[in-house]
Amino acid sequence: MRRLTIGIVAAAFVFVPAGANAQSFTFKSKSHATDAVSVNSGQSLITDVISKSNATITYENGEKEENASTCANWTVPPGTPFTSNGICTFVTKSGGKGTIVFGCRDDAKTNTSDCWGALHGTAGRFKGKTGTISWHQALDADGMTGNDAGTGMWN
Repeated sequence: MRRLTIGIVAAAFVFVPAGANAQSFTFKSKSHATDAVSVNSGQSLITDVISKSNATITYENGEKEENASTCANWTVPPGTPFTSNGICTFVTKSGGKGTIVFGCRDDAKTNTSDCWGALHGTAGRFKGKTGTISWHQALDADGMTGNDAGTGMWN
């Protein structure tokens, strides 16, 4: 259930102080899977997991903000740079909204993932902004909940 990672990352990208130019941030989040679907494609098993997360974002100036995200994460065929891809939507308590498109390298042996993605602001103070994000996720023993920590930057 490596797909849980997506929801957590989305939560981190939503918080950028108004009027800022490029701004770095770090985040920590907790996510949980809410649904999953698996299909045998004939060559491999494709699994899609839907997750929700809540994150605390800390900007380089010390400002903190909370956000919530919903993500979908699915496995990809062997031979690609990532083992899963995903998308997220997020909203901050202050009304900022955006999306994250990402790829992850999942490690089933350690139940961890490393992910990288692109941010796109769609409303509020993020509208028209872009950025990057990366994070590490460790799943809990149940495989349905996880903890994420990462960093990013809004341009």
